[in-house]
Amino acid sequence: MIIGVGTDIVQIPRIERILNLYDQRFVNIILSKTEIQKLTSLSKDQYGCFLAKRFAAKEAVSKALGIGIGRGLRFKDISILNDALGKPFVQICHPENPNKFGQIKIHLSISDDYPISIAFAVITSKV
Repeated sequence: MIIGVGTDIVQIPRIERILNLYDQRFVNIILSKTEIQKLTSLSKDQYGCFLAKRFAAKEAVSKALGIGIGRGLRFKDISILNDALGKPFVQICHPENPNKFGQIKIHLSISDDYPISIAFAVITSKV
């Protein structure tokens, strides 16, 4: 059963400008520790696109959850990772209740075509 859907679109140059202004502070707000490790393995010219895709994906997931960022979840509580084939998947680490999102499955699609990055999330019940 579908519980929620969310989508978000981000201009990559906007994220690049913010990254140039705030550098590591911006990265630490948006990315989880695991995502930061992935980011540092990339070349600097890939940072903007990587961050834009994560930003869009996290916004899409929060919209699908119906809670939004800042109302129970921070950007860094949501990790957007990839399996061995590159398929994105979501891990949520809720600081106050680690099992809060255990009964849902989050389906995620992320795409980019410079200067745009887009993400679409669908949440279904596991039961």
